[in-house]
Amino acid sequence: MPQPRVRDLLEEAILEGELKPGERLRAEALAQRFGTSRTPIREALLQLEGQGLVEVEPNRGAVVRSFDRDDVLDLYEIRALIEPHAAARAATRIDPARIAELAALCDAEDQLVANEAFHRIILEAAESPRLVVAMRAATGIPRSFRTAFWHDERQRAESLMCHRRLVAAFEAQDAQLAEAVMRMHILGAVAFLEETWPTHH
Repeated sequence: MPQPRVRDLLEEAILEGELKPGERLRAEALAQRFGTSRTPIREALLQLEGQGLVEVEPNRGAVVRSFDRDDVLDLYEIRALIEPHAAARAATRIDPARIAELAALCDAEDQLVANEAFHRIILEAAESPRLVVAMRAATGIPRSFRTAFWHDERQRAESLMCHRRLVAAFEAQDAQLAEAVMRMHILGAVAFLEETWPTHH
């Protein structure tokens, strides 16, 4: 199995919560799980350490990193810098088929999954490989830390309103509006986190 694929599978297992925060990551066991040798596993763990998902501790080896409130706030504040720029770029590049996809996602049943797809489409439409790399570092939060938003009725409604406004901005090819709405969207999430998340999680 090529090494980047191992990294992707390992990343997904952490983000989806199959590998829990604090869990030890033994190269032997992971090599068996993914049907590969230990070398690609070690390389993948080092990459995920660089991404902030894994901690390599002396004598303990690698463990899945635990996130606290400040970590998550830090990630969202970085997103507030990156994603508005992505939205502005996407506004003049996105094709009508992708806009239709975004509009359909606003009506999707499972809003947590739809939200992830919505943001991914905008990032792809921005057509900037560097933005994709930058965003990868700012979106690596295990799903369990992200679900809080979708359990709050008011936050869900506010988020959906922003998504619909983004669709309208893309339809109008209005880069400034797309940028402003995306900034409001992410900062709304930051405000929600600060308001609802106690200082320890």
